Order: sequence, then structure tokens, then C-alpha cells
Amino acid sequence: MNEEEKTILPSNVKQIGSITGGCRIYMEDYACTYLQQYAQCEPGREKAAFLVGKSCEVDGEEVLFISGVIKGKYTVRRGGMTELTEKSWQYADKQLKMYFEGLSVIGWAYIQPGFEDYLSDSLMDYQRRYAKKGLSLLFLNDPTEKVSSFFKWDEEGESFNTVKGYLVYYEKNEGMHEYMLDNKLKTVVKEDTASKDPTTDEKITRTVRSTDNNRTRVRSAEQKRLSNLLGSVSFVMLLVCFVMGAGLIRSDERINVLEHELSLLQNDMEGVQSVFASQNSVPVTETSTQATSAETTTAVTTTEANKKDEYVSYTVEEGDTLLKICKNEYGNDDRVEEIMELNDIDDPSRLYVGMELKLPQE
Repeated sequence: MNEEEKTILPSNVKQIGSITGGCRIYMEDYACTYLQQYAQCEPGREKAAFLVGKSCEVDGEEVLFISGVIKGKYTVRRGGMTELTEKSWQYADKQLKMYFEGLSVIGWAYIQPGFEDYLSDSLMDYQRRYAKKGLSLLFLNDPTEKVSSFFKWDEEGESFNTVKGYLVYYEKNEGMHEYMLDNKLKTVVKEDTASKDPTTDEKITRTVRSTDNNRTRVRSAEQKRLSNLLGSVSFVMLLVCFVMGAGLIRSDERINVLEHELSLLQNDMEGVQSVFASQNSVPVTETSTQATSAETTTAVTTTEANKKDEYVSYTVEEGDTLLKICKNEYGNDDRVEEIMELNDIDDPSRLYVGMELKLPQE
């Protein structure tokens, strides 16, 4: 690799498909994620979107960088397909100035559920008319069959050339991140499929939560039994003191008898304390003040245990982003800001492999 490639081409990439010569395509992870979400929302409806980025040449080979996606608004249905209108282009120009300064439209995406990567005559005609306006690259996607392909328009032959494979790269992409937050999409999930066929990650998460809940209930039950026993011991001690006081007032002759009974009772209580301490590692006190302190400690422990149930721990892996984690854990990206607040994250792009995140409970 020469110095020009080292300067221009990203190093942190993931290859999708088999890469061939002629044209190399790099798509930033945020743009790739948003494009997938856009394809999956409103299932069954054909849609279009603008691909934003730049083009350059490395060692005589054209390299396209797609760092943004703008959804196609104000489209019309004409000739058997959904077409971008002049108003759609005006909307795209406005978004370019707001979020993608210095970039331009280098292609477009067409979502056609149920048609895989079939190039219809209508698509060919539309491409021929708008190729010179910047739509030289086409990303064709079928979210139903999960099929997608890139096509590059050949002006001389007036035909599409298939671009096999592309590279997803990861970098700080504030413009796309802000656009995603301001233009959130709702992904439709079939309830019967989601409930009857949970993924492996969902099964593991449910098992861990169930185990944690069981442990919490066991700890609570043990602490409750300890609290009841301490309360009973305190009551017995108070009762003994009351009986002793009454006996001393009534008769001096009862003093020796009561002292003997107290001695026996104390020996019994020491035995109970010794057995209970060996089983629970919690000392049994002889005064009501010490019992109250133990109850307070127990309440604090219970509160801390309950707080742990408010979130689960997640370790960041290679390729993870907050949007991707949110989508995998909750099925959408509505809780990105909640995760950022829980983890004191100001910049969502500064995730690193091995980073421990707190994820809120569903």
C-alpha cells in the first residue's frame, strides 16, 4: 500500500461480500445502519434515499466514500416505481447544508420489497435521465428477502455494472449522527415472530435477569428472617428485665432465684447466638440499640441489591455503536440518549472495545 492509500483509505473496516476491481465503495457504519433502518420501516412500500459522500482516485481506481444517507421525501409514484421529485432534491440540498457540509450527493438507494435486486425498465429509464445530476451509483435493497447490491452507471454503454462487495468503515461521523437523532425511524417488528422465536441473546438476557431476581428474593427472605429473630431476642431481653424489676420490688427473697434464671437464660441466648452466627455470619447482639443498627445495615444492603436490577452490564465489541447496541438490545434506537445519560457519555462515537456499559432494563 502506497502513502496515498495510507492517508486516504480507512483502516478500521469490515468487508461485505467479495471485493473486485474497477470501483471500490466504502460506507460509514452510521450511514449503513440508518439505511438498513430506512429499508425496514413501513414494510411493503417502495422508497428512495440519497447517498451522500465524495469520490476520489487511488492508484487509478475510483473510490467512493458514502458517509451519509438522506431519506427521500416528497416522492411520487410514476411508471411503476417511486421517483424523487424536484422538491425531494430541494430537501436533500437543505439537509446537505445542515448536516453534511463539504459533501455532495454521489448516488441513491432504492428500496423494493419482494423484488430482490431486479433492475426494472423503469429504474433503467429513471437512471438514464438523472445520471448526470449525481445519481451514478445505485444501492438496490430488498428488505423482505434481505438482498442488496451496488450498481455503477456506465454512461458510454448506458447500462449498469454490478459492483461486487463493499467495505463498512468506522470513524467519527457527527453529521450523520445528528441527522439520525433528528430524523428517527420506527422499525416495525412482528409481535408473533418476536415472541415465539426469541434470539439467543434475548434468551440469555432473560435467563440472567431471572437468576438475579431469584437471588434477590433469597437474600431478602434471609434478611427478613434475621430481622425477625433479632426482634424476638430483643423482646425476650426486655421481658426478662421487666420481670426482674417487678420481682425485686415485690420481694428481696426472689433476687437469688431471678439471678439464677437470668444466668440460665443468658447461657441459652449465647448458644443461640453462636449457632446463628456460624450459619449466617451475622452476630446476634444483646441490646435493642445494636439490633436496630443491624436492621439499618440490612435495609441498606437490600436497597443496593435492588439498584443492581435497574441495569445490566454490556461489554463493547468491535464494530459496536450506541445505535447498533440499542437496536440489538431493544429492537429500536429510542433509548440511545438514556444509555448515554446512564453512562455519562458526551460523545457517542468514542466507544472502544472492552468498554463496560450500563444498559437500562426493558
